Amino acid sequence: MDAAGALRELSEPWPSGERVKRAIDRSARMAGLSYSRCFEIWYRRARRIEPAELLRISEALEQKNRKDARNELSELRLRLARLETLLVLSDAEFHRETIDQTRAQLRRSR
Repeated sequence: MDAAGALRELSEPWPSGERVKRAIDRSARMAGLSYSRCFEIWYRRARRIEPAELLRISEALEQKNRKDARNELSELRLRLARLETLLVLSDAEFHRETIDQTRAQLRRSR
C-alpha cells in the first residue's frame, strides 16, 4: 500500500481553496497520527513506516469508504423518494404496481 497516496485519499474531498496543511491535519486526525508524522509520510520523507501506522491508515481509509458508501446510498434513496413523489403527483395511477413493488424491495433491502 502507498501510505502517502492513502493519506491523500483519506483527506478528500477538499473544500474549495483549502490548503494542504489543513488536508494533512484532517488525515492525521482520521488515522490517529501526529501532524508531523503524517506530514513526513504525505511528502514521502519518512524513512520507514511502521506496520502499525500502515494499519491505522488503511483502517481509517476503509472506515471513510464505508461511511461514504452509506451516505451515497441514503442520498439515492432520498432521490428515488422525491422522483416517486413527482411521478405520483403527475399521474397517480401511472405504473402504480411497479412503484409499489420497487418500494417494497427498497424496504426489504434496508
